[in-house]
Amino acid sequence: DNLKALFRAVAMAKPDNELIAEVMMYSEGFKQAKALAAKLVAVFQLSQQLLSPQQHYDWGLRALKTVLRVGGQLITAEKKSLGRGAEVSPEVEEQLLIKSLRINTLSKLTFHDTNAFNALINDVFPDAEIKDVLYETLEAAVIDVLVEEKLEPMPAQVKKILQFYEATQQRMGVVVVGPSGCGKSTMWRVLRIALAKLGQRIPEYVMNPKSMPREQLLGHMDMDTREWFDGVLTSSARKVVREPPEVKSWIICDGDIDPEWVESLNSVLDDNRLLTMPSGERIQFGPNVNFIFETHSLKFASPATVSRMGMIFLDQESSDVKCIVSCWLRQQPETVQMKLQSWIDDVFFRALDYIGLQGGHVVETTRAGVVHGVLSHL
Repeated sequence: DNLKALFRAVAMAKPDNELIAEVMMYSEGFKQAKALAAKLVAVFQLSQQLLSPQQHYDWGLRALKTVLRVGGQLITAEKKSLGRGAEVSPEVEEQLLIKSLRINTLSKLTFHDTNAFNALINDVFPDAEIKDVLYETLEAAVIDVLVEEKLEPMPAQVKKILQFYEATQQRMGVVVVGPSGCGKSTMWRVLRIALAKLGQRIPEYVMNPKSMPREQLLGHMDMDTREWFDGVLTSSARKVVREPPEVKSWIICDGDIDPEWVESLNSVLDDNRLLTMPSGERIQFGPNVNFIFETHSLKFASPATVSRMGMIFLDQESSDVKCIVSCWLRQQPETVQMKLQSWIDDVFFRALDYIGLQGGHVVETTRAGVVHGVLSHL
């Protein structure tokens, strides 16, 4: 009690998510906001309880707000297509909300949680017609790029690329999480080339933040001369803010996410889009800039960082080793492709299964990593 007297008491109230969702939905133009808000919050609460606990899952207010904002964009587009004075039916409102929920949630779910989440939506929204947002022109361009690059156009990977594109439209920061060899770098490279085909140029600035000290990444001030020296990230930030608004730019951080440097970007990744440097100078980003993070794990990232970013989760189920082998075969000379194909069919996959049964790798790796390692020796 004596210790308690030295401190000031602070009371905190838990936010009423249902009321917040209802008010936001009315402001976005939903007529059935009260009923839909209750269902949407129920989906978030049940997902938190029933789905597996993952470090990169976020079922908080930021995720809810993103779903509602996308829902508002979809209902505005629907009203424009119907014409002036036309009303959107309750059934269509429900469809648009489900579409928005799936856009922002499916990309971050694991392979097993995806089926559980789809069943959950069917239970909360019975008899509702479930449709996804279609990007037919972009999807065709992505498939063309995959064929040109001699890659396998897997439907699951194409879907992930489109989800990644949607995430870059909705969030300032996007994290691509997955083990080595599952196609994280290939995803953004393919999307970048596909958008270039459609006339959208995207300058990229790639760096590995963990390969350098914090001062080299974010800049530092000489304490004797008071002169400011830009770091790798702050130098890239100055370049992207000079680009015209119609040019999208990507700052790509390829490496482990460490609180030591990523916490400095929290004000950049939320709605402020503001980078404050140690010198006191501020850089204001526009909506045409995205921070993209590639990492195998988010175990060191704080919940504040995770909630600010869109998530694209890739697991070993989304990368088929047979596709990796067939892509490698396409890049070999035509004269030896047939021989290599027969040897791989006879020996390679049986040996791979044998290695999997033995287990106990000296260096921890993934199935895709083993395949890439073996193919590099052929």
